[in-house]
Amino acid sequence: MPNHRAVLLATALLACDAPARQHDSVADSTAIRALIDHATAANNAGDIDGWVALFEEGAVYMPPGSPEVTTRDSLRATATAGFTRFDADIQMTPVELVVLGDWAFSRVHVTGSVEAKAGGAAIPIDIKQLTLYHRQPDRSWLLARLINNSNRE
Repeated sequence: MPNHRAVLLATALLACDAPARQHDSVADSTAIRALIDHATAANNAGDIDGWVALFEEGAVYMPPGSPEVTTRDSLRATATAGFTRFDADIQMTPVELVVLGDWAFSRVHVTGSVEAKAGGAAIPIDIKQLTLYHRQPDRSWLLARLINNSNRE
């Protein structure tokens, strides 16, 4: 049977040893919304480097109907494949944004269209997206996990 006093004492000591960090939730939410705006701009401009730069090292992107993307090289390959074939005109609208210390998540509704650069009709976009963000050592935010799926059948 564990000694409950010892467990409580150890927990209290660990809590006291943790660095006290004050977070400004308004500033954090503003920074993450700016990151969402940057993602919109990178997609619409076909900016491969800008899109890849949104992700932290070790991030995971889970696109619909495809294997997960887990390396910087594969993020770049994914962006290159999409941006060289399609022009995007999308809007990304946050539906929910929650900051929890050094982690945050958002649900975003992505709408608009893409057009094949080879020609053809515009393809409507209606996507739901869940993103986990991680605060970096320099206090900036980057994407840690990106999961999206179409609202269309």
